[in-house]
Amino acid sequence: MPDERGTIAPLAVTAVLLLFAVLAFSVDQGIACAAKVRQENAVDAARDACFDASFALMAKNADDPGLAVAHRVAETLRADGFFGAVTVWFFEVPKGELPDSRRVWGIAVQLQEQVPTVFARGFGIESLPVASKRVVVAEPFAGSVVWRPDGSGGEVFELATDADSTALLRGRFDRLDDGPAELDREVRAAVAAAGGLAERKEP
Repeated sequence: MPDERGTIAPLAVTAVLLLFAVLAFSVDQGIACAAKVRQENAVDAARDACFDASFALMAKNADDPGLAVAHRVAETLRADGFFGAVTVWFFEVPKGELPDSRRVWGIAVQLQEQVPTVFARGFGIESLPVASKRVVVAEPFAGSVVWRPDGSGGEVFELATDADSTALLRGRFDRLDDGPAELDREVRAAVAAAGGLAERKEP
């Protein structure tokens, strides 16, 4: 009978390497999933902080509510130990699109980080990307006529990985549909529910 050791040995080595690769990626995927859970908890905490009664009162009377919200989100995330990248979109519906006593904010928060791998780096994969996003709509209480911006447009605030919570970079997006699709959808639904232009019929 021919000696088959020379054939079996390479196959055994290949099988062991494949098994190790599967186990390695499983472990690293578990680490990434744990990071995802931490992100979800952190972004939920940031959302809750924005709806705190004392902060909401301050923000709705602020000259720059978008910046106030973005700072609150950034401070909460950093305090909770999240040091990845943060993006906050803020959109306030213009006054021409709502009844005088209504006010609608759309807020989207996205977290992103690269989670270092343990075993997969042996295969050249140093880290895995993990991201989470939340979109909320707020309607600050107003009993009568309230201030709102004249024109449409929103703001986007970006915080780099490991940057201090005060190091927000600020930009604008001209139209609601230039922001995240989820933000567009939720804000339009809120405007319609408030009796705004989204549900008005042309004469």
